[in-house]
Amino acid sequence: MGTGVVWMVRGPAIVRVIGKCHVLGMDVSQHTIRVRAAKALPFEPDKECKLDVQGESWIADTMNAGTSIWREIAEGILSLRGNTGPARMFTVLIVGATDTGKSTFATYLANLALKRGIAPGIIDGDIGQGDLAPPSALGAAVLHEPIIDLRDASACIFEFVGSITPAGSERLVAQKLKSLLARTSVDFKIVNTDGYLDPFYKRMLASAVSPNVLVYLTGLDDDDDGLAADLSGSWKLIIAPSSWQAAKTHSDRIARRIEQYMRYITTGLVSKKMHNVRFQYRNRFIHWHSVSALDPRGMFVALGSRRRIVGFGIIESMDQQHVSIRTDVKDFSTIQTSEIRLRNNHEERITGFFRAQGH
Repeated sequence: MGTGVVWMVRGPAIVRVIGKCHVLGMDVSQHTIRVRAAKALPFEPDKECKLDVQGESWIADTMNAGTSIWREIAEGILSLRGNTGPARMFTVLIVGATDTGKSTFATYLANLALKRGIAPGIIDGDIGQGDLAPPSALGAAVLHEPIIDLRDASACIFEFVGSITPAGSERLVAQKLKSLLARTSVDFKIVNTDGYLDPFYKRMLASAVSPNVLVYLTGLDDDDDGLAADLSGSWKLIIAPSSWQAAKTHSDRIARRIEQYMRYITTGLVSKKMHNVRFQYRNRFIHWHSVSALDPRGMFVALGSRRRIVGFGIIESMDQQHVSIRTDVKDFSTIQTSEIRLRNNHEERITGFFRAQGH
């Protein structure tokens, strides 16, 4: 296996690395790596390295896969950050269409930052296919060790939207992203976003974040959607090539979303008296009657205490006296509701009942 080869592995897979190898800037030499389902990772082995792959794999074109397509851009961003001084905030905002490699680029940039002794904060603004929070939420984590998958990071700060699409929730997403950014207490922050490329929405996110650098991942030779032109002028814009090796099917997306819900839902059951909790929807308090009228069994919710999200759960039952939630979190006083139901075999259903009622 020659130097310069990019060996793509798509999960679910197990890779035994025999020799020296890197994945997104992380040294995985002599390690056994598990690749999550529907995740595609670029293994970049040295000349004498061998990979024992149990799963789908292929040799990729180095023109659109691996870290070489981004190395110069990532190093340039870190050089710009160095010029600002260690005490000054530096923020990178990443935008691009679905499956252009935004999360992959964010991981690579974070790993390069760690090599320079910088602990980066990752802010995940994708409420539909995010890695640092369950669907309908935003999450943030500070990295102290390199990773190959953002889902390996431990998020400690969350914001909740209650929807898996930013369409119709653009201002709320921007507001929550700004709050999350302010609450992430490091001076180098990488903000990842969703694939919804409405120019007005992306400008709204950029205005909320006020990035030092805005990276637009695009595989287009010409900017047919006009987004680059719309974003240029106000921020330092860098056009970066996409990594199209990461494309996912519709069923892949659903499966990854269900997996992400389940990471934040436990088997515990907590019951609260109705007068001890308050219900919210999209930042507004609502009467419990409005929730009860929807038959909320299976509703995915965020649980809050002291104006912070402390966990997530699913409403199991609700009457005039009590609400029972499948969660291990016991200390919460607010229940942030959503448009999402998880029923039967974790089947995801999206409702529009709250919006139809004018909430």
